[in-house]
Amino acid sequence: MGIDSFSAGEIIGLIGGAVFFGSWVLQAWQSRQAEQAVVSKSFFALRALASGLLTFEGIRIGSLSITLVMGATLLLMLYNIFLIRRREMKGDVG
Repeated sequence: MGIDSFSAGEIIGLIGGAVFFGSWVLQAWQSRQAEQAVVSKSFFALRALASGLLTFEGIRIGSLSITLVMGATLLLMLYNIFLIRRREMKGDVG
């Protein structure tokens, strides 16, 4: 199976998986820098992007379980971004 045999949908799924993994790398790097566990808005943004791509992949392959799990994850990531933004707008970023 060569790279030329991948469909556009498969490539979207692969990118989603890579972004999903990358969000964990970002979280680990930020935690190391802060010397404590950190979950930032950037982490949630990457996770939301990955969840959206992987929801698309679940739809593409016809997997109800992947679609539901990743769609729910997307909603939770967007909710966390909303909470962080609301706290930032109130000026309480500590």
